[in-house]
Amino acid sequence: MIAGIGIVIVIVAGIIGWLIWQRQQVWKKISADLSIRGDVQILDMSIGNGKTFINLAKQLTTPGKIIGVVTNEKQEQKLKELIKEEAVADRAKVESTDITNLPFVGHQFDYVLINNLQQVRPAITQGRILQEAIRILDFKGTIVITATTVQRYRQLLEYYQFKDIKVKQMGGQRVMIAQRN
Repeated sequence: MIAGIGIVIVIVAGIIGWLIWQRQQVWKKISADLSIRGDVQILDMSIGNGKTFINLAKQLTTPGKIIGVVTNEKQEQKLKELIKEEAVADRAKVESTDITNLPFVGHQFDYVLINNLQQVRPAITQGRILQEAIRILDFKGTIVITATTVQRYRQLLEYYQFKDIKVKQMGGQRVMIAQRN
């Protein structure tokens, strides 16, 4: 019985590890496709474990910056330690804030990244998060959303007059890349 539980734990840990690796590969591909580097300003609205966040920070040059928003102090502290450990403090910053009411001025970011938006509940909050992302996105900026389904987000982006909206299937998720024109 105990050996069976141990096997299940190992299998589950392996699946979780594979999913994290897969997410990192998707974001590496997105980053390469969009040529995210240099001195751009990025807002990451869904940092996760911080690996993708750090990798993007490493691609930037000062005054380029990636700011990650988290919703709790424990995650904020963990990511601040990771930023220091990876020596990217000049290009990366973490803030604990409400993602439905961001403390940033409008049109500040070249890229806004949102991962697994469909997991936010209730669904009305998803729309509010997307509205905030659009508000802070530069007039020529790009928003990237990963989700299992993206049709609802496409409709909202079209409402806000995004013309260049592409959807790709990557690593079991749909990736929507929308540029303002």
